[in-house]
Amino acid sequence: MVGPQLLIVAVIIVFVIAFVVTMLLLNSSAKKMVDTNKKLVEKQNTLLEQNKVQEYKLEKRINELEEQLKQHIEDEVKLLQEQTRPHRERIELTANMTDEELMEWVDQEVDDRLLYTDTNLSLKTMAKALGLTQKRLGALFKNNEKYNSLGDYLNEKRFLLGCRLLREKPNWTIEAVGSEAGFGGRRTFQMEVKRRLGITPLQYRQGVESALSQEMPSQTESD
Repeated sequence: MVGPQLLIVAVIIVFVIAFVVTMLLLNSSAKKMVDTNKKLVEKQNTLLEQNKVQEYKLEKRINELEEQLKQHIEDEVKLLQEQTRPHRERIELTANMTDEELMEWVDQEVDDRLLYTDTNLSLKTMAKALGLTQKRLGALFKNNEKYNSLGDYLNEKRFLLGCRLLREKPNWTIEAVGSEAGFGGRRTFQMEVKRRLGITPLQYRQGVESALSQEMPSQTESD
């Protein structure tokens, strides 16, 4: 009897030991899983915090860029308004002028800004520079009693400046004078002077120099 009882007790003890060992192993495994999950959760929370920080920085940068863009647009609008202000003022100024008043204003603007010295000046570019429409500027010269056309008007301006330069710049070449006055070349300047005065630019300059020398007292007379 003792033998079987001992065997049963031994089996029970072995079973208990196995059970305890199994439970310890399961507990250890569960603890490791809990620790692993805890670390994963902590890592996930860290990533979430990092994402929040990145989102905040990105949102802040976007707001800064939006403000910069807004300020840039405002600055560009102000600059454009400032650049176009003289043009708008000229339009307002000339809107109700009569042809005679407008011609006086155009003449003054052309002289002050030396627009006629631009060799390539045309009705279109001149109208744009003055803030007028081509139609109105063209009609102004078409109905003008003094000038037959815009070209005639510009040539007179260039001719007068050319003659002044011939007097004031004796060391300049005829070609340089013509170019500075707005003529396309030496020949064009010569033809215009010849047409208006009947002499060449060189003869005009020589005549001026001769007249000046006659006006100046000689050294003998001054002594």
